[in-house]
Amino acid sequence: MEASGVLAGAIVMEVLHKNNYMHWSVLVKNYLLAQDLWDAVEATAEPPKGEDQDSDDRLKTWRKKNAMALHTIQISCGPEAFSVIRDMTSAKIAWDTLAERLTPQPLLPCNSPVQSANSSNNPGHDATVDDFHQHQPFFNAVRSGDWNKAKEFLTLHPNAIRTRIPYTKKTALYMAIELQHEHIVEGLVELMTEEDLEIKALGWTALAVAANRGNLKMVECMVEKSKNILSIAIEE
Repeated sequence: MEASGVLAGAIVMEVLHKNNYMHWSVLVKNYLLAQDLWDAVEATAEPPKGEDQDSDDRLKTWRKKNAMALHTIQISCGPEAFSVIRDMTSAKIAWDTLAERLTPQPLLPCNSPVQSANSSNNPGHDATVDDFHQHQPFFNAVRSGDWNKAKEFLTLHPNAIRTRIPYTKKTALYMAIELQHEHIVEGLVELMTEEDLEIKALGWTALAVAANRGNLKMVECMVEKSKNILSIAIEE
């Protein structure tokens, strides 16, 4: 599908479906930022109408950005995802709706056969699942980019900062990096110890993930906290 000379393939590697939201959202957000359209997604409402020419111009500019951002999101969706937002006219509402519907939930349901097999009575039980379940509100806050909620949770549960997501073994810092939440990364790093930054997930440190994504601001933030992580190699 093509719009204004832009192909969906120029924005994302594959259109959005139920299994690729995390990667899709990073690519689309970066594209919207590069096109100066992200503020239409972050805005809580359109600018108020005014009597003067400046107000009218601001409203027209916002509506144009909203339409362009919404169209970018739409053409980057697969048929099923597009059907969810087809009738929406707000880029923000469309973005938030897709995030709510398609953001993966790593925690297994309580009645899952795998979860049952990993009960506390099982010698092979993975305590990571229990920790994540206890601290899931913290991960939800990080995922949504709400640092105030995340920090409030950490005040009561400081160990949540090093809790790992089951199966991937990633901490909230990895999630913030992958979602490009720079303010969350900065806040987490400030509260972390040097040892926390040395944690690896799938053979990669958080620093390596940030560097691989080319985010210099996040890299500098972590290196300022600990120079030691520069010498930690990736394990393929």
